[in-house]
Amino acid sequence: MSRMPLFMFALIALVSHISQADEYQVPSQALQDVVNQNKKVSTRLSANKQWLAVLSPKSHIEIQALAKTELKLAGLRLSPKQLLPSRIKSQYISIELIDLTKVSLSKASKKHSIRLATANIVKVKFSPDSRFISYIGISAQGAHLYVYDIEKQVTQKLNKTRLNASLGLRYQWLHNSQGVVTNIASVNDLSAGSIDKFGPNISYTNAQKAPRRTYQDLLKNAQDDEKFAQLTQSQLTLLRLNGDIRLIGQTDINISYQISPSDEYILVKRITAPFSRMVKYYDFAQSVELFDISGKHLKTLAQLESSEFRPSGSDSVRKGPRQIHWRADKPDTLAFVKALDRGDSNAKAQNRDQLLQISAPFKEKATSLLKTPWRINKVQWGENSLAMITEKNSSKKQIRVSFFDSNKPAELKLWYQKSLRDTYADPGRVLAQRAKINGKIHGRLISIEDNALLHYGLGASPQGYQPFLKSLAINLTSAKKVIPSSETLWKSSVHKLETVRYVLSRTPLKLIINRQTSENPAHLVFIDTANNTEQTLYQEDRELSPYKGMTRQLVTYKRADGIPLSGNLYLPGGYKKEHGPLPVLMWAYPREFKNSKVAGQVNFSPNQYSYISPKGPIPFVANGYAVFDRVAMPIIGTGKEKPNDSFRTQLIDNAAAAIDTLVDMGIADRERIAIGGHSYGAFMVANLLAHSDLFAAGIARSGAYNRSLTPFGFQYEKRNFWEAPSLYQQISPFTHADKIDEPLLIMHGEMDSNSGTYPMQSARLFKAIRGLGGNARLVTFPYESHSYKAKESILHMLWEQEQWLDKHVSHKQSAPDTTVSFH
Repeated sequence: MSRMPLFMFALIALVSHISQADEYQVPSQALQDVVNQNKKVSTRLSANKQWLAVLSPKSHIEIQALAKTELKLAGLRLSPKQLLPSRIKSQYISIELIDLTKVSLSKASKKHSIRLATANIVKVKFSPDSRFISYIGISAQGAHLYVYDIEKQVTQKLNKTRLNASLGLRYQWLHNSQGVVTNIASVNDLSAGSIDKFGPNISYTNAQKAPRRTYQDLLKNAQDDEKFAQLTQSQLTLLRLNGDIRLIGQTDINISYQISPSDEYILVKRITAPFSRMVKYYDFAQSVELFDISGKHLKTLAQLESSEFRPSGSDSVRKGPRQIHWRADKPDTLAFVKALDRGDSNAKAQNRDQLLQISAPFKEKATSLLKTPWRINKVQWGENSLAMITEKNSSKKQIRVSFFDSNKPAELKLWYQKSLRDTYADPGRVLAQRAKINGKIHGRLISIEDNALLHYGLGASPQGYQPFLKSLAINLTSAKKVIPSSETLWKSSVHKLETVRYVLSRTPLKLIINRQTSENPAHLVFIDTANNTEQTLYQEDRELSPYKGMTRQLVTYKRADGIPLSGNLYLPGGYKKEHGPLPVLMWAYPREFKNSKVAGQVNFSPNQYSYISPKGPIPFVANGYAVFDRVAMPIIGTGKEKPNDSFRTQLIDNAAAAIDTLVDMGIADRERIAIGGHSYGAFMVANLLAHSDLFAAGIARSGAYNRSLTPFGFQYEKRNFWEAPSLYQQISPFTHADKIDEPLLIMHGEMDSNSGTYPMQSARLFKAIRGLGGNARLVTFPYESHSYKAKESILHMLWEQEQWLDKHVSHKQSAPDTTVSFH
């Protein structure tokens, strides 16, 4: 054979190898089964508690859907031809309605099934009077609003002209259920190259501080400004069920709107020019406008400057009124919060915030309701003049919730105060529902019965989750400044994990709960506690045969300094200790704390069903691995010390304690343990490989590795690069790439929109490791953002992880050579 044919054969073989390496691969069948399983259903409950809607989600999308034309503007990713977000998170293929009044142990409940032949379903709502269920249908042409008459079983399409949902898929029912308000398109579409406006791109500073984080997909030039304005212009419109159409004002960039409980007024927030090139659209300058329901403009309530110049600090806010909303317990009263420290949480101030209100006809000056020493995070209104206010102090990592009489709001009565991450002290959610006042349906109010409200939660404890429903007596006239403790009405079975989904009635107590066990997936159950009866309303089959017999246990242990830690250990079916140590995959995500007691809390239940997410580590149990998931990685700052001041030391101590525990249990040997993580977890992985020899290999997905590229903070680190340059350097694994001497698999979405995790972060770390002679593999996924969505991407991600672990951890001979990269 001549040399030329040999050369050509070698070249063809090389090209074939490169081509094969660039194709999507699929993992073993067990991992494919995880990807192909049905997603969890969602539910909605009608206001009259007669109808339960069960929404069946759409499965993983195909890569072709992500590859469609999209524009990246002001933090948005848009489909210009549809006037929609190009990446809609939750879409459904059908709605099933269950009549709860017909629930019987002897026969099935009455059901209606709703499906659109040519569109997916999003934003499902019941009308306030429970006669209708509404939803937006998404098709190739755009979005349209549909209303289904439950009694007549007839569907009505409300809008002939499609919606403009560029700023979000939104609509709101009138409280009388006679129509909805939404944004109607005022342009047909905008192709990517339809605007020709060229010139130099100029940015400047005027000595004002603008300490914003590193966002992506921002406006860059005058062309982007024009595209953003055109795509987001819409006509706010009232669509009545009788066919009447009423325009609200002129076309504009309507970012949000709220209808007053009386249905007489509508509050509208609009984005105003000039647009910022430093922040996302929701932080642009805005005007707050008031209209009557006929569409007449009544008043400009506020002009809000861009948040580009908001002071630094977690509790800093933009100047001017914020959280502007209709009081749900009044027909026409607006409430809002205003900062008393000019929005600067770094400034010394006796009181941070003030809650004010103004009522129709909105000609008088707003009156003050109360002032708070901490930043107001949320205000909720209730029946019988009750109101609840949540304050937050991020520097202290504290939150507190108080009640007050909205007619006499001067004195707050504390319900609870706790650390932000103290799950043991979390009382859960307060029951709120639509209420009638003087015969008219209002918004959602905290429900009061016999001078008590209900609240329900997971009930985290050292023994695991113990969900509950409790009653809290409210006496705002009492001289006591602290609300007494609650009375337990219902709690989960010891042998099951049961959580309250809906409260149907208090007397007798009737609930819809989610029930799951370690053997059975979550299912919806109707229970009548008075008669001690129940009926399953909806149940899914989630059994994956490759994982049959898989065991799970909560493992608790301590760090060298005595901090309690925990993790969830999964073992293959049939495994016994006498079989010897297994290869181990650990998966974790670091979290910062200011309280060591809170850092060691358990967030787990032994009765949880092991739902196997394809994006987590559990699928690899089917391949014979022990998986140690949700491994505690607390980073604690005590006293004046910030958590990240000892980030590396604490990270290594956390990992060493986990490994020692698994080795002592006989589950693992120290030479066959891999560490994996996503986002900040990937940052953790690279640091552990750089500064320890604890692991055989690592998997880092969608991370940031050079903190000088996130100079105005990251995670909960508020110091900027110039305030703590040595910290930024020491904490960056890129700086220490020469010390990463274990194999590292790096993966990233090529269109990552998350703050700070530019795809360049992974590319630069890979090139550093390659240049220094290390062992790494870089895999990037076209069209994917921070979390991977396309089925092809997820399957290939699992394949990459499977091959990497088999080669570097379990040392299977069949694993292909993955040391060559063509990036």
